[in-house]
Amino acid sequence: MSKTSIWEQTKSIVVVWSYQDEQQMRAFVKAIDHFLQQKKFAQTLIIVNVPKDLDKKNLPPHFLIYYNSPADYSMFGKLKDIQLDAELHKNYDLLIWNGSLDVKIYGALQSTKISKRLLLNAEGKNFDLQIDTAQTDAQAQLQYIQQTLERIAQ
Repeated sequence: MSKTSIWEQTKSIVVVWSYQDEQQMRAFVKAIDHFLQQKKFAQTLIIVNVPKDLDKKNLPPHFLIYYNSPADYSMFGKLKDIQLDAELHKNYDLLIWNGSLDVKIYGALQSTKISKRLLLNAEGKNFDLQIDTAQTDAQAQLQYIQQTLERIAQ
């Protein structure tokens, strides 16, 4: 029986990234475009966690990115963005999480059906894989994740 890598098996993906500053965000948008040029994924969900006081209108627009802030939740913790909420009810093969787990979308993603969960440069429970990289550039980090998942047979 031939085993394929986690990367080869991944057809749908969720990427969660944390906003640091405008320069990092522009680099991330460029990196995610390059990452998705493979046209490998049938379904893609990208969530960028931003601070509550940041005006999302000033962020680089992208048709696949949902900018998510604490202001996007009701007093009872329900997600106000109906479209993002609908995306969270779909099934995904892989979650790539880069950033703090101390955000409201983390709780919302716990009920999303995701086959494999990967955490980058952090520690947390409920993740199948936790990998560290010295890379700080988003494109290099995504490339490192891909190369690592290509080596892991399932």
